[in-house]
Amino acid sequence: MFAWLQFRLLAAAVTIVWISACAGVSQTLVTVYSPLLAISIPIPAGWSTEVGSQAGFKIQIFTGPSVDVPERPGIRVQVMTGPIPDGVTVDEIAERYVEGQEVSLARGHSLHGFAGKSWYFSSQDGAEQSRLMLTPIEGILYGIYAHGEAGTVESYGSVLDAMWDQFSVEREPFLETYSRPELSLQFRHPRSWNKTKSLWEPGESFFVGFRSPALAKEEAGTSIHATLEVSVNTLSTGTTLEAFYAERTEALGDNYRLVRHEQVAGGKGISNLYGTETQLASYLERTFYFVHDGNSFVYKFIVQNVVYTQIEPWIEEIAQSFHPASEAAEPR
Repeated sequence: MFAWLQFRLLAAAVTIVWISACAGVSQTLVTVYSPLLAISIPIPAGWSTEVGSQAGFKIQIFTGPSVDVPERPGIRVQVMTGPIPDGVTVDEIAERYVEGQEVSLARGHSLHGFAGKSWYFSSQDGAEQSRLMLTPIEGILYGIYAHGEAGTVESYGSVLDAMWDQFSVEREPFLETYSRPELSLQFRHPRSWNKTKSLWEPGESFFVGFRSPALAKEEAGTSIHATLEVSVNTLSTGTTLEAFYAERTEALGDNYRLVRHEQVAGGKGISNLYGTETQLASYLERTFYFVHDGNSFVYKFIVQNVVYTQIEPWIEEIAQSFHPASEAAEPR
């Protein structure tokens, strides 16, 4: 087995504290963003996670309970990414996993349009089952390896299907492009963030909103999501970024507390992090302000405090596409 597959974990097991623990088997999914691997993947609520790396490969493992004895681990899902060893094919890498196993299926897999492969296999005695996905993307190998008790792996079949289907590389070039050329508006967002609504008053204003998948579960079982709100408005002739920013921030009111202020896009934009509260929860709002060609562009993330720190690197990655409209990147 390749050395990078024989890793020693560098960090102790870390429970995702903002997900409530579940007794027995849970198939309620939350999407976990991994800053270490720059990927997202749906995982059953209550699973634990641990991270590590070796020989240039970054690894994150998620562990779930046995269907027979919930107190013991019954399934482990290993997500990994790193440079492909020189001269090594995905079939050669897969052989290190499937050697001595009974392969029931091997088929193609597509990740962001790049060709990979998946394998389904079990131990000779049928007591254990496994799935493996390997996909190379521009010299980087992305993989998922699920392994565990046969009954537990079978019980989580639909969950593993969701992991395979919704696994996503969360680097700016691989995000989905949203474009409204008539407004000189273009930016990128994760493919798992769905558009919720849009409003347009031609010549005056435009609004579009996106909602993340469930990122955590509250104790009452309510899902916690992040939202992205984008608005474009016509400005009075000659309005500068500084003047627009001053007008917007003065109108926020006392409920908004400034946490951080910075210039972005080489000084062509401004970003603020605000703290705010409602009767139900505390929130952080990350807002980006731009002015271009007589229009204002505002991008606002609204996230509960309990998950903001975990997804802040994701927000930063998405925000790389928030440039003045004339400098927006072309769709991939």
